[in-house]
Amino acid sequence: MIRKVSIYYDKRKDLPYVVRWFGEPDLDGRQKRYSKSFESKREAEAFKAEKMVAFKKGERRDKPKEVTLRCFCEDWLRIRGPGLREGSKRLYRLTIDRLMRHFGPTVPVSKITPMAAEKFIAKLEPERKEKKKKGKPLSAWTRQKMLRHCKTIFKKAVVWGLIPENPFAEIRPFKLVTTRWHYLTPAEYKRLLEVTPNLRTKALYALGYTAGLRFGELVSLTWDNIEWDKAEVVIENRAETATMPPFSLKDYEARRIPLPKHTLDILRELQTKARFKCPFILLSEQRYKTVLENWRQYQKDGRVWENRDMLLNAGREFRRHQRKAGIKPTGSLTIHTLRKCAGKNWADVLPPHVVKELMGHSSISTTMKYYAQVDASQRTRAAAAVDGLIAKAGEKVTPESDAQANLAS
Repeated sequence: MIRKVSIYYDKRKDLPYVVRWFGEPDLDGRQKRYSKSFESKREAEAFKAEKMVAFKKGERRDKPKEVTLRCFCEDWLRIRGPGLREGSKRLYRLTIDRLMRHFGPTVPVSKITPMAAEKFIAKLEPERKEKKKKGKPLSAWTRQKMLRHCKTIFKKAVVWGLIPENPFAEIRPFKLVTTRWHYLTPAEYKRLLEVTPNLRTKALYALGYTAGLRFGELVSLTWDNIEWDKAEVVIENRAETATMPPFSLKDYEARRIPLPKHTLDILRELQTKARFKCPFILLSEQRYKTVLENWRQYQKDGRVWENRDMLLNAGREFRRHQRKAGIKPTGSLTIHTLRKCAGKNWADVLPPHVVKELMGHSSISTTMKYYAQVDASQRTRAAAAVDGLIAKAGEKVTPESDAQANLAS
């Protein structure tokens, strides 16, 4: 293998000083030859020195192939896709669609510079249908997610040798502002159940507040997930059958969550009194029939089922029950907030690593950042503790009391 970078002089050329180097050998041992011409010997020697340093650092000796953005993204999805959940795959496709529309499908990947990448991220805005629906710019969370997708996608382009560096690598993440959510106190939760006449809806609220389940986990929950003898609910992947759509976990790992007697009692009552024996705990007879029809159509069309395809629109009813219970939220209060309340209840009495496992988080930082929220009662206790310290410091210290304090310590 020829690794030498050389300079030779060709007086026939307008730029007579030529720097020559060879690429990596192919399977037959042949190396492609590359060259670049300069007007002066000084320029040629400077370029030669740069090349030698770059090759020592591991830069590829061959020029990368010109691959279009469309071909690269299609290859990336084909190779990476099988390892992604359908929901993640759908979100990656949305990011790729935006890349295609902004840069054009035929642009070579090597032409997307760091400046062009930063302009793309800066210009991200809602789709037309999103504008009509909300009339708001893209949230920092959505922009952050798309930036993360771009970094992941183009990192593979570097690994494949299509580009020397990731054009999105140095773009700084957006500053994210966490929306404050309303902690539903146990007293408010009890009032919520008292004004909820439907037993199935009570079970929804109880499983959210005491087991911390995600909405997709709630609507996909079956009676087989309840282990009555162990007082636990098991959250795990479920394979599809002819009459049962599949369920996939968000973070892949199954988990077991202990259920309090309060929640078990509601579930037992629901199972006993339900007129229609539905395999899904929280679906009515009509909802289950609709889900079953949709699942059969998906199978017929060869479409992929996602957790979000389960039908349960409980948000409006939840807001109505809040008002009826006299709950005045001081922040966001949705069905998903019940999960956050469960996390906070656990965080007040359990170590962080245990809360992480119960919540099904991939990282303990997520648990601490988004679920261990400080509420009004904790602020009051913090102020009272400081008042106590100050009051104690103001007490008159006598030799006897000082001696007793030293003895106690």
